[in-house]
Amino acid sequence: MARVVSIDGPVISTGEIDRQLSLFRDVLDLRLVADESLDAAGVAALFGLEGLTARTVQLLTPGTAIGVRLVAFDPPSPTVIRPGGVGLSTDALKVVDVFTSDLDAAVARASARGFQLVGPPAQLDLPTGERFQEAHLRAPDGVLVAFIHPVAARAADYVSVTDRLFSEVQSCSGPVTELEPVRRFYEEGLGLPLGLEYRFESDTFGRMIGAGRASLIRANNFGRKVEDVMLGVIHYGLPPHIAPSLREVCRAPNRGLVAVCLSVEGLDALLARASVHGAAVAVPPAEVSLAPRGRVRVATLRAPHGVHHLLVEKA
Repeated sequence: MARVVSIDGPVISTGEIDRQLSLFRDVLDLRLVADESLDAAGVAALFGLEGLTARTVQLLTPGTAIGVRLVAFDPPSPTVIRPGGVGLSTDALKVVDVFTSDLDAAVARASARGFQLVGPPAQLDLPTGERFQEAHLRAPDGVLVAFIHPVAARAADYVSVTDRLFSEVQSCSGPVTELEPVRRFYEEGLGLPLGLEYRFESDTFGRMIGAGRASLIRANNFGRKVEDVMLGVIHYGLPPHIAPSLREVCRAPNRGLVAVCLSVEGLDALLARASVHGAAVAVPPAEVSLAPRGRVRVATLRAPHGVHHLLVEKA
C-alpha cells in the first residue's frame, strides 16, 4: 500500500550546527538521538549531491517521534536560501512552528541563549473564534522559529506535548505563489488530509512578515492535526514583484529549510502516484544507513512549488 505513515519534521542545511543545536536542544528541549557522518555515497543517496560529505544530527521531542534533522555539508554552501530569515519570497519553506504555554518565558529563554525576535508578536484572530499570539524568532541559516501561544484555543487540538514550555514541532510552513497545484500534490499525490484551512487579516502579522500593511493570509495545513508535523502552505495575497519565487534555490546544500522528512510505505508506488500530480523525482530510490533508523530506502520528491520531500520507507 502506497501511503504516508507520518510527517516527521524539517531538514535544515546548516553552516552553524553548534548554534542550531543550542536552539533546538537547549532552548526548545529536543533530545539528540543520532549524530553521524555521511560519506560521499550517503550524501549522494540522500540529497543527490556529488563530491560532498556531511555530518547529520537527529533531534526529537521526548515522548514523540517528531523532531528536526540538521545537516552540515562539507564543504558548506555560501548560499542562504532566506538571508536574515525574514522576507516575503515564495516557494521555499520559511518557518518551524512550535506551541508555547508561556510566550514571555519562551522569549526570555531564547534571549538568554542569544536568539532574538524579528519584531513584536502578532495577534491572530481566526474566523473560528480562536485567538493566538505568534512571535518569530530569528534562527541561524535564515530559518525562523514561530512561537505560537494559544490565547483563546486549546493547545491539545494541535500538539501532543502541552505540559512543557514548548511543544513538539507543530508545523513547517512556507508561502507559495499558487495554492492549487500544491493542494493537488498533497491531497492526491501524497494522500495527505487537509487538516486545517483558515484565513485572517492582521496589521500586526503583516508588519511581522515584512509586508508593511495588513495582508489577507490564506493557509492550508496538510497532515493529521496532532500526530504529524503539518505542512503549511500559505498565500500572503501579495503580487509576484513583491514576493518573488525561491523555487530554484530552496534545496541542499544551500542553507536553511531544505526539506521535510516523511515516513512512507510503498515507496515506488507513492513516487509514481505523486509524479502524476505535479511532483518530480529529485533523487531516485537508494539504500542508505541513516541513524537512528539503520539501513533504509529513501527517495526525494520535488513538489510543484519546489520544496523537497525526503521519503523514508518503513521496513
